[in-house]
Amino acid sequence: MTVGKLKLRVTDIQCEAKGILLLELRDEKKQALPSFTAGSHIEIYLANGLTRHYSLLNSSVETDRYVFSVSLDPNSQGGSAFIHQKIKLGDMLSVSTPRNHFELVDAEQYCFIAGGIGITPILSMIHWCIAHQKKWTLYYSVRNRQRAAFYESLCALNQEKNIHFHFNDEQADLLNLQKIVQDNAENTHIYCCGPNPLMLALKEASADIAERVHFEWFNAPKLNTSENKTELAISDFTVKLAKSGRDILVKPEQSILEAIEAQGVEVPFSCRAGICGACECRVLRGEPEHLDMVLSDTEKQGNQRMMICVSRSRSPVLELDL
Repeated sequence: MTVGKLKLRVTDIQCEAKGILLLELRDEKKQALPSFTAGSHIEIYLANGLTRHYSLLNSSVETDRYVFSVSLDPNSQGGSAFIHQKIKLGDMLSVSTPRNHFELVDAEQYCFIAGGIGITPILSMIHWCIAHQKKWTLYYSVRNRQRAAFYESLCALNQEKNIHFHFNDEQADLLNLQKIVQDNAENTHIYCCGPNPLMLALKEASADIAERVHFEWFNAPKLNTSENKTELAISDFTVKLAKSGRDILVKPEQSILEAIEAQGVEVPFSCRAGICGACECRVLRGEPEHLDMVLSDTEKQGNQRMMICVSRSRSPVLELDL
């Protein structure tokens, strides 16, 4: 997927909740921005050399602005802290055009589950549902009311009482994911974004309806591979780059991306954790070992695409459209 770069001006900065900033970006010449769909994200190329991706939270019918939020991570490695401390009103930011790996499928109704800052892509989806008169329900779990981003905005949208807030410091039990899954009809698709414990718990609770449950991961969860070591990708393998005709050996300690970079080949990337989709490549031949959190189970079984920053190969040779 080709991703362009834009230079946009920061036209608004607000404190949305405790530790959460809202930023608005517009074209300096008031030109229309590339369109996006609900669930999309953009990548921000920071002046300190880091790249971070953030979900767009405004309505996808808006063509004049991109709006996103940044939660200050106490263990920030330079991304969220830089934005909170260095980005000012009027600054110019380099950003990618929008891409979407969390897109709404066509369904009769939707159930949204958000935890903390995971509400951001869900907001854009809610706007879409309202505009298209789709039935929807939101379960929003957050540590406390002070940290509930967009609380007032959500309350204003709660005309049909289909938004359920869960404040952890006010309720004894965690969000009952098992009940939420059981209560949803077969024509409902579930979309979840939030901390990994919430997402992993939902993944377990919804195993029987996995084809109707969709996730947007902020961090790659640690996967336990000790039980299926015999099925893991082979140690060494060769990647063939179809467009250049080059053969590149990928060693056990390397990712495909690292091996390609070591040979001086430039390819798009961002997270290096298999969660953003920036390094997606088309597979022409061979069998990938999919280790990303972007592709659905069906897409992984199709073996037509892969994320080269984390995924490896089950076959001795893997040919990519690079």
